[in-house]
Amino acid sequence: MPAPRFVGLDLGTSGIRAVEARSKGGRYEIKRAAEIDLPDGCLLNGAILDADAVVKALRSLWRKGRFSTRKVAFAVTDTSVITRQLELPWMPADDFRTALKYQVGDALPVDLATVEVDFEPIAEYQVTDQHGQVNDMLQFLLVAGNKEVLAGVADVLLRARLEPIVADTSAFALIRAACGGVLSQRHPLEAVVDIGADALTVVIHQGGLPRFIRAMPNQGGDIVIMTVANAMDLTVDEATDLVWSTGLNGPPPVVTSVPESSVFGLLASTQEVTVDPRTKRAMALINPWATTLVGAIRDSLDYFASSGQRDPIARLSLSGRTARLPGLAERVTTELRVPVDLLDPFARVGVAHRLRDLDTRALSVATGLAMGA
Repeated sequence: MPAPRFVGLDLGTSGIRAVEARSKGGRYEIKRAAEIDLPDGCLLNGAILDADAVVKALRSLWRKGRFSTRKVAFAVTDTSVITRQLELPWMPADDFRTALKYQVGDALPVDLATVEVDFEPIAEYQVTDQHGQVNDMLQFLLVAGNKEVLAGVADVLLRARLEPIVADTSAFALIRAACGGVLSQRHPLEAVVDIGADALTVVIHQGGLPRFIRAMPNQGGDIVIMTVANAMDLTVDEATDLVWSTGLNGPPPVVTSVPESSVFGLLASTQEVTVDPRTKRAMALINPWATTLVGAIRDSLDYFASSGQRDPIARLSLSGRTARLPGLAERVTTELRVPVDLLDPFARVGVAHRLRDLDTRALSVATGLAMGA
């Protein structure tokens, strides 16, 4: 069996995840996967603040996952990446990449010396100029990553005795995870919404081709946990337990059976749940956060639609641990009126038997990275 090219490595605010996959017959199989929590304050918006702690966590992760290679493809958080959809005259890919930095300066709000630039093709087409000349054009997504952030991550990986060979964006990795690594332009428009510990990322793609990317810091699941902790004078662990036991709608009703009726058969009785003041207070704090979150998703979809896109979003997939918060998926479905599901990155790939009971909620980015940049 061929050796894997690399392990997909996702360095998140709350933890580090790694996935190793192999491609066989056009289909990926997940061979190894593991994750490990990070102490608070190690990373912020993609920048590593406590390098020693991250190095220690990476070494522990490799022991835990027993990965067969130390070559890694790592994700640059989308809050440290600038993306723009642009159009330029067509060139062969290598020539286009070489000329890119000389042609996109006006499109970026930063000094080109501070970023690494790359591109993702979207479409090729032809235009006729005023002289009747037909010109080939390329529509593409410009990607600019902060050099300082990239260098900081690469340095930490080397200290952990890993070999960084690919730097990718978490948005592109999410697209691959949603498609199972198989790209097809025949698919309708789909959105992937990743609710991380800190950031909210909205990605729209068509059969794997990126059409829109928006990353918003300070919108993730840690925000609501810290809000509850501070307002109710709780520890972070206590606030986390309370948020997850409460959800958006409070505890579910208790359903109990009643004696069989000769007319209606076995009936059920739903007992109304008495909500204690502590739970009511938590709901009053959680729901405004959820309203802001759903509003940010709606604004992103509306902005994309306003760019002249006529086709509707056929499906929206929620990713990340916070996506499973009780009541959140239902709120998104009700308010946005679009079919919503929970992204399982292992659903469209083969999975080694020992990994079939693994919690995959936070593994979407790492899985997409493992499928190749």
